[in-house]
Amino acid sequence: MSIATTAGTPGVNRFTRHQLLRTARLFASDPDLHRLVDLDARERTWTRLDATEHLEIWLIGWPVGSGTGWHDHLLSEGAFLTVRGELAEQTWASGTVHDRFLWEGEGRSFGPRHVHNVVNLGDRPALSVHVYSPALRGMTRYALVDDVLRPTGVEQAGEQW
Repeated sequence: MSIATTAGTPGVNRFTRHQLLRTARLFASDPDLHRLVDLDARERTWTRLDATEHLEIWLIGWPVGSGTGWHDHLLSEGAFLTVRGELAEQTWASGTVHDRFLWEGEGRSFGPRHVHNVVNLGDRPALSVHVYSPALRGMTRYALVDDVLRPTGVEQAGEQW
């Protein structure tokens, strides 16, 4: 007799935030990772390292001063880890921007609909690994206007992020 669950199988088609951060750390351990993106580019560059319907892994190169802009990842949970350099993550809560700094080897995970802005505030290019479950379907973009975070539109997966 087999028992089917609607929640999925942990680590196969459903990933906890802890598993997502561990996966980011595993991919970040590759010593040749920096060769996959152009760290001398003027804008952020990225490459997808792996993807299934349930898990998606990206590598992002961050020139000094580059950032994502305010966004969420719709229903995907995620994690990211700074491989090289330093990144700042800004989050929004109760009308206030909160800053968190992630130095080399530091990461964090987050739940669905987590709104943030990630920026390279360091003095050298940065590199990070990002992991999402389920795979990204898109994101909502936001603008900070008069101390209010307002949605500006939804981008579907595959559009230029």
